[in-house]
Amino acid sequence: MNRTQKKGILQAKGARGLRVAQPTRNFFLFMQLAKQSWAQIGEYLARDDRVLLPIGATEQHGPHLGVGADYLIAERIAAEIGARTRVLVAPPLAYGMSQQHLEFAGTLSLRPQTLGAALQDILQSLYRHGFRRVLVVNGHGGNAPSLASAAAIVQNQFPALRIKAFQWWLEPAIAKLVDEALGAQQGTHASNHETAFMRAIAPDGVQPERIAPRDAPVVATGEFDSPTRFRAKYPDGVMGLAPLQADAALGQKLLEASVALGVQLVEQWL
Repeated sequence: MNRTQKKGILQAKGARGLRVAQPTRNFFLFMQLAKQSWAQIGEYLARDDRVLLPIGATEQHGPHLGVGADYLIAERIAAEIGARTRVLVAPPLAYGMSQQHLEFAGTLSLRPQTLGAALQDILQSLYRHGFRRVLVVNGHGGNAPSLASAAAIVQNQFPALRIKAFQWWLEPAIAKLVDEALGAQQGTHASNHETAFMRAIAPDGVQPERIAPRDAPVVATGEFDSPTRFRAKYPDGVMGLAPLQADAALGQKLLEASVALGVQLVEQWL
């Protein structure tokens, strides 16, 4: 690391008391694969084989959040992890499997097989160039089946390729933060978790005055929802409690906790 890069790192305390490097904005840029030339990427691969791959979706998130919430959150988490661990961050995959949200304007969905094929191609490309450890920072639950399928297929082809998935909202530490701040939750889509997160990282993508003052608790039935059935069950697109109290302060805590957990995954991956 050169002198300029060292200046881009400060110290901060993350989740579970873990000390992680707090990056400056310039260091975010330094670790973006998109900002590196092929020669620079080759130099990186001579010393490290890890890469972060953020994936998300472009889909409705209620009447109050921008449709890019899933990939914007994944992109920010990955950028912070990359800056603090000095691991390259690939450009985000901004489209995912969002079929059940297609009744809402602005949702742009990939079919499951299309998403799986895209992930296979990306993973194969990464492997071809020398990346051997890929942490997929997934911001959308609907992507999980296609990701698991793609990983199985590519790892069968390239046994030396190692893949991990990090899904921030499934972490017990994240649920605890929200529950302690706002009470027990009953769903996470466009509800308190994502609204708080977006207020912290992309406040221009939040329209608080549009939050519907009603709860839409999620009750597990085991039944798959078609787009029309989903719209009938959740007419404004929110799944969970009305995020009237979700604020940027809580979102910052969620970001820090998510990044600290991600840093652990990267640094403990030998």
